[in-house]
Amino acid sequence: MNIFSASQFKRFGLGLISLLLWSSLCFANNEADFFKAALTGDGATVEKLLAEGLDINLKNPDGFTALAVASQKGHEAVVNLLLDKNAGVDIENIQGGTALLLAAKNGHIAIVDALLAKGANPNSQAKNGLSPLIIAAAKNYTDVVKKLVAKGADPDLSDGSQTTALHIAAQNGYIDIVNTLLAHGAKPDLQDVNGASALILAALVGAQEVVQLLLEKGAQADLKATNDFTALILAAQNGQTTVVETLLAKGANINQQNQDGITALMWAALHDHIDTVKLLIEKGADTKLKSKSDKTALDMAKDQAIIDLLK
Repeated sequence: MNIFSASQFKRFGLGLISLLLWSSLCFANNEADFFKAALTGDGATVEKLLAEGLDINLKNPDGFTALAVASQKGHEAVVNLLLDKNAGVDIENIQGGTALLLAAKNGHIAIVDALLAKGANPNSQAKNGLSPLIIAAAKNYTDVVKKLVAKGADPDLSDGSQTTALHIAAQNGYIDIVNTLLAHGAKPDLQDVNGASALILAALVGAQEVVQLLLEKGAQADLKATNDFTALILAAQNGQTTVVETLLAKGANINQQNQDGITALMWAALHDHIDTVKLLIEKGADTKLKSKSDKTALDMAKDQAIIDLLK
């Protein structure tokens, strides 16, 4: 019978520890190589490491899988390889983002298509409420937006501030995306946490085409945001004369007052928007209305040309 001496047992123990440490180090190196390969689009290394038994759904410290990394970087061949080997498509990182969200964020339409074909959830949301559709709309990726809504993305899904893809597209004047979202059932009068609708946001920045389209699709011209601001009041405040004319043509209340009693005419006069003032007067704005501080548009005007118009 063989009996280990104390020194032999010690050498055996040290050898076993060394072997375990070496194995652990090799495994760690393999993990690093796996994510590096996904990051750089090295499909051959990804395939080799998977063949050696590496977990296809392994996560890095930020919760990203190889599929998420490759999707973010636009490495279509690696994405397809991972999908063919049944990588999890809806695994979330520590921020709640998925491979689809990352692909949509970076405009990788072919990868978005591939992920959706494998059953990726088009309505997944990160912890801040952002969805692939909201991000694609914000980035003005029209093709990605079209693909997502065609595959069931909810156009009315909102983030933590109740902002939808339509809000963002309208505020940025992305007419094609606004049209696509409305065509897929987006509600034009949804309001964000500040009470702003898509129309109010579009009017604020002077996105005339978007304003026109939203009104044609049934958006309420006199919907009120926080402090009773309407699209007309905000358009006048910012000197968006063409938008003001469009809103008035669709029946917007020219004498609507906000909670401070200020009208579109008062705001236009206060901010020296003479063309807007002229239009509002021509369209019948009441120059005698007073705010809650008992001031008329004339009282607020500073520009002499506007003062003369209001007298």
